[in-house]
Amino acid sequence: MSFRRFFLVRLAWALIGVWIAVTLVFGLFYVAVEDPAREACGGAQASPACLELVREQLHLDAPLPEQYAHFVWRLIVDQTPAPAGIGLGEEGRGPDAGELALHAVPATLSVVIPALLLAAGVAGLAGIALSRVRWRRMFDFPIYVAFGLSPIVLGFWLSYYLGARWHGLPIANYCDVFSPAKDSGCGGAIDWATHLILPVITLSLYFAAIYTRVVRALARDVRSEEQPEEQRKRRRRSTLLFTRGVARDLGFAIGLAVFVEAVFQIPGLGQLILYGVAAQANDLVQAAVLCATFVAIAVHFVADVVLGALDPDLRWEKPVARRPRPA
Repeated sequence: MSFRRFFLVRLAWALIGVWIAVTLVFGLFYVAVEDPAREACGGAQASPACLELVREQLHLDAPLPEQYAHFVWRLIVDQTPAPAGIGLGEEGRGPDAGELALHAVPATLSVVIPALLLAAGVAGLAGIALSRVRWRRMFDFPIYVAFGLSPIVLGFWLSYYLGARWHGLPIANYCDVFSPAKDSGCGGAIDWATHLILPVITLSLYFAAIYTRVVRALARDVRSEEQPEEQRKRRRRSTLLFTRGVARDLGFAIGLAVFVEAVFQIPGLGQLILYGVAAQANDLVQAAVLCATFVAIAVHFVADVVLGALDPDLRWEKPVARRPRPA
């Protein structure tokens, strides 16, 4: 497959993924909900003025296809203010949910990306070491540890012992590197990295256990080849495949980071979703979910394109259905 065709196919799949995510969000918040306007205005205590305003802004009195078209148009143009009464900004307009979600992306990626890198590094060392061991029962031990220690439990343990009891590391909050708040008391690269040590370790445990099994299997496959040249080719191919797998796990890591952000009070997309659910601000939840989905799809697309350019053999596509060959 040529690189041009590979790029176009991957771009088409990425756009289809974005469209599916947008459609699912629309169906969840506008079709499955009995009265979207009342949900946006706070539920039973919604005022008639708020209901009328939201119905007018979101075109809820129009047919469903027209509502969907306006929903997609708002996502592209982003001209409609947030209908939920979560606070008032200038000229009495609600805060822009899209801007809040975009401001929360760096905090989430500050936890997710180092966690995946740490997990990949630990798994690389542990997987290569375990590939030389013949005791098979040892291979399942990392999986049992990862599933036994959930991010919530591990986060509370690390916060209690390393932070509250031994006063070794900060246990909460997030320090911005470039534009810290004046009254926050922290800022810069050192404070930023120090506050992220515990969240990154907590989130990386699960992925390190999974990646250890993957690296062990790839290492044994490389060592099974006797020719040095073939070993080099397999090692390069295994490294690229492992890198693509780590990039594809970014979306799942963002979803799992919701619990880590809740434990360590990190103002990321996960905490924004929890706040939106508690405040019945559906616009915040929509913006956070769509923003996380867009970031995951974009990283997935870039990783596939880069690795496809590095190794032409990775430009393969599995057909959804294939005709059976005649006997």
